[in-house]
Amino acid sequence: MVPTRHVESEKKAHKKSIAQLFENPSLEYGPAPEDASVANAWLDAHNRDFGLFIGGRWVTPAGRSRYTARCPADNQKLAEICQGEAEDVDNAVNSAKGAYESWSKTPGHVRARIIYSIARHVQKHARLFAVIESLDNGKPIRETRDADVEIVARHLYHYAGWAELMDTELSGWKSLGVIPAIVN
Repeated sequence: MVPTRHVESEKKAHKKSIAQLFENPSLEYGPAPEDASVANAWLDAHNRDFGLFIGGRWVTPAGRSRYTARCPADNQKLAEICQGEAEDVDNAVNSAKGAYESWSKTPGHVRARIIYSIARHVQKHARLFAVIESLDNGKPIRETRDADVEIVARHLYHYAGWAELMDTELSGWKSLGVIPAIVN
């Protein structure tokens, strides 16, 4: 339920001209409907403990260091995270090279369907991703929701489009192989 005074202030704000809005800019964000309870429930459902995602599954190699991810706003623990080492990077690259063997032979329209599906899943869970991202790095929810997560989905749609067109627009191009990236 939206408080009455919020609705009244919204009505007043809509009656102002653009010039009036810029006379005394506060640069404050308005209220956002996101609530951290869903993100916290998701983290709790995963025991607030994460390993490394290698080869399509979560792994936690023995003997790895752990670090605690904390919310910068209140220093509360978000999760325990496995610290990857050189051996883990090698395992990830080797796994990607193995996946490349079949992916590189996959027709463009099939690749596009897979990448489009990932993009739609990002959009489906965008609010959860945005809240977790805000909790993790301290950004305002409107930035993570309206920019960061949205850009991820747009990038996926962009590359899905290229995959769809690869047989016609990129017919002379040759794949080079696996390109590693570290994402945290």
